[in-house]
Amino acid sequence: MAFPRFIIAGALNTGATYVLYLGLLYLMPYVWAYSLAYVVGIGLGYLLNAHWVFRQMPSVRTATAYPMTYGLNYLMRLLLLWVLVKLMEIPKELAPLAVTAISVPVMYLFTKSIFSGKAGS
Repeated sequence: MAFPRFIIAGALNTGATYVLYLGLLYLMPYVWAYSLAYVVGIGLGYLLNAHWVFRQMPSVRTATAYPMTYGLNYLMRLLLLWVLVKLMEIPKELAPLAVTAISVPVMYLFTKSIFSGKAGS
């Protein structure tokens, strides 16, 4: 099943990019360190998802569509966070946990559609 591999790949990617961010802090300002680690994370996430999660060869189509999911994910998470905090009055400290619980399965479906060849078809 791909979903457990998706969760593991996400955890590995998050851990690796966080360690990279911490290391880069010794070399550059935090904004640059965060930005570089984020870009590396997109690339690492793409490779993990292509090769290990969905067992596909990388392609121009998937390499183009994959980063676009990050933009959709960000907007979806931001809107959901606002709804939970402002409309449902969930504490702002807890709302991101609910956002993550909701967005991970959604991102799995987005990512799966990219690697299955159904995105943009």
